[in-house]
Amino acid sequence: MLKNILITSLRNFFRNRVFSLINIIGLSVSMSLGMLIIMIIKEQLSFDNFHHDSDRIYRVNTRLLHPEWGSIEFASAPLPLGQAINDYTFSEQVVSVSRHLNGDATFHNVSVPVKGLIVDPSFLKVFNFPFVKGNSNTALATANSLVLTQRAAEKIFGTAEPIGQTISLAGYGDFIITGVLQELKGKTHFDFEMLCSLSNLPAFEKNGKMNPSMSDWSAYDNNYLYVKLKDGHKAEEIEQALDEVNKKYCVGLKSDGRDIAYSFYLQPLNKITPGPELSGQMGKGMPAFFLIFLGVLAGIVILMSVFNFTSLTIAKSLSRAREIGVRKVVGAKRYQVFLQFIGEAVVFSMASLVCSYLLLQFLKDIFLQLSFNQNFLLEFNEDISLYIIFILFAMVVGILAGTLPAAYLSAFKPSQVLKDVQNLRIYSGLTLRKILMVTQFTLSVIFVIIASVVTRQVDYMLTADYGISQEDNLNMDLQGIAFEKIANEVRSVPGVIAVGGASHKLGTFEGGSGDYKKNKDDQSVNMHDFAVDDHYIENLSLVFLAGRNFNPEEQVGREKDVILNETAVTHFGFLNPNDALGQTIYANDSMMLRIIGVVKDFHFRPLTNKIGALALRYNNSKLQYLSAKIHPAQKESVIVSLNVIWKKHDAVHAMDYKMMDEEIDAAYHQAGMKDIPVIIGYITFLIITLACLGMLGMAMYASQIRAKEIGIRKVMGASVADVLLLLSKSFMMLVGIALMIGVPVSVILGQGFLEDFAYKISITPLLVLVSVVIIAGVALVTVWSQTIRVATSNPVRWLRQE
Repeated sequence: MLKNILITSLRNFFRNRVFSLINIIGLSVSMSLGMLIIMIIKEQLSFDNFHHDSDRIYRVNTRLLHPEWGSIEFASAPLPLGQAINDYTFSEQVVSVSRHLNGDATFHNVSVPVKGLIVDPSFLKVFNFPFVKGNSNTALATANSLVLTQRAAEKIFGTAEPIGQTISLAGYGDFIITGVLQELKGKTHFDFEMLCSLSNLPAFEKNGKMNPSMSDWSAYDNNYLYVKLKDGHKAEEIEQALDEVNKKYCVGLKSDGRDIAYSFYLQPLNKITPGPELSGQMGKGMPAFFLIFLGVLAGIVILMSVFNFTSLTIAKSLSRAREIGVRKVVGAKRYQVFLQFIGEAVVFSMASLVCSYLLLQFLKDIFLQLSFNQNFLLEFNEDISLYIIFILFAMVVGILAGTLPAAYLSAFKPSQVLKDVQNLRIYSGLTLRKILMVTQFTLSVIFVIIASVVTRQVDYMLTADYGISQEDNLNMDLQGIAFEKIANEVRSVPGVIAVGGASHKLGTFEGGSGDYKKNKDDQSVNMHDFAVDDHYIENLSLVFLAGRNFNPEEQVGREKDVILNETAVTHFGFLNPNDALGQTIYANDSMMLRIIGVVKDFHFRPLTNKIGALALRYNNSKLQYLSAKIHPAQKESVIVSLNVIWKKHDAVHAMDYKMMDEEIDAAYHQAGMKDIPVIIGYITFLIITLACLGMLGMAMYASQIRAKEIGIRKVMGASVADVLLLLSKSFMMLVGIALMIGVPVSVILGQGFLEDFAYKISITPLLVLVSVVIIAGVALVTVWSQTIRVATSNPVRWLRQE
């Protein structure tokens, strides 16, 4: 039977080359996208699958109920919780992890930045990171032991033997290398280059390298807890213990001076990546919601290609009706005919698999160039198991594509099709073909309008007026160097107009915050703040509505003054900016600050966020970024000079700088905002292409079966325009129905997308009209490309055919 299916499939392919190519192209395009998503999902599901007994390992997460921000979930947990859980009998191992080990590692004259984790020695027993050198049982046995990854060892030691060598970690002390971890073949949600023992924490806390956390139940940030259950015990036992510990130690805890409700819950190791998006998440895994988003898009495209296959196969059914009738007369059962057509669909799908694999290589390159891939580190490695999945995927697509046509065609009655095949009413009324075509173009309308909305919104955010002078402002990350130490040298560089400093990068998702109140007895409210100097405010060209800039001579000693924005003035209940001048507010519960100026509201965060209350404070010790206003014509020479100055202060790290407008663009890049239009635009192109391929095939077939009718009409005097209208009318009616359904749906979806932005565009009638014209125009051109050939041909050509 398989041989018969293959021979019949090849015969039908060469007999109907154009229709077969349309089917193969449609399936290839959609399957390539599906295969890309399969590769992403397979890669994401491989996270941490190399650990033994991973089904018994759980991470403890923290859930906070904040009085202002609501419920917030963290991937981290306080370190004392590990000590409390360790007393229960269900735990085989409890592993505490701190993410505070970061700095420069120095060996002889080599100094390189590295990041690491402070872990319980049991970390290397619970998690099976393979060693190249060293032993997991003894590698972290002493406080001054340090384990490196193979990549970190090569950075520090090159080709020299690392085991037994002593390196110095800036601020942490000296450590002896006791182990080197092998580069992983799989992926992990852990992110580190080195590991040291948790027994170092008391010393690190004592010398001020990190805040006390060993006994602080509110210090959940950047600390992590993992529990490995004993064999035979259940996760419910841990959850019950967490509730008991929470009631005993966490009731009445405060954070930022507020009462916070704490709770803890479990997350299985194999559900961390992909998983929910949590604050403080470690690693580079892809969130589950993004995988679902990509999967839905791929599913829509695959369904459209399946629609095309179904529609075209049913449309060609008249040419195979007698074949089916003869098969049934000579004894074929319905299920045999059904399997015949399913088999042919699978053959088509397998042929498409070859083409889709070639397209996949192109898609991989596009996806790897998207900026958000920096957060996910996709590699798209291929192996035998992946190829098997691809083959199974192609078979499933073929079965899906062939099921409806097979069910429809196998139901033909021999007596009916052998007597008069032309009387079969395949296209009467609301047929499946029409429903499929309307569905395809409805999706096309929705995606074209959504793509237009998303593209315009992103363009709006990138070109919007932020209320600051962001052009020709160069921002340099000081990387720990004192601002005043380098600022005076930068001021002397030709081409530098002014030099200022700030604690955070304005216009990005970075930012500081603190507790503020108008009166000492009021309840504190958290609001944004930035440490700046007077030159930074001048560099940004902030507009003063009242008052003045900081005077450095008045700011000697403790902080005295503050500058607010308009929103903060309203927030504190002042009548107007002038009314606020000279008044005082309290910061951090007890620091009294005098309001000396009010600036016009400006966007200090991306346009996804509404402008909030902002306090600008003068504090040179907190300046982490240097801002240099430069002459645009001298940009290149200024950067060269700045590099020379930087090397004098830091010979290890490269100068990290960006122009402010580039930095704002980069913030949207990191959030994936600029990638969304690319992804949706590509999907839109695929959907329109598939819809047009389906309509092209149907228009070709309609032109063929009505060719003799058109010949008679032309002999009777019908013009080319009359024939075009006749052949196009039914198709354009279907497109019209698709527009009536798709436009309101897309507007609703577009408004839902825009709800996530504090500042957004409006979905105007013109935007919708342009999208409608695009869809209608493409559909019309597709139909006319076939119908015009019949309409302009010599009628004798068709009338003399039997």
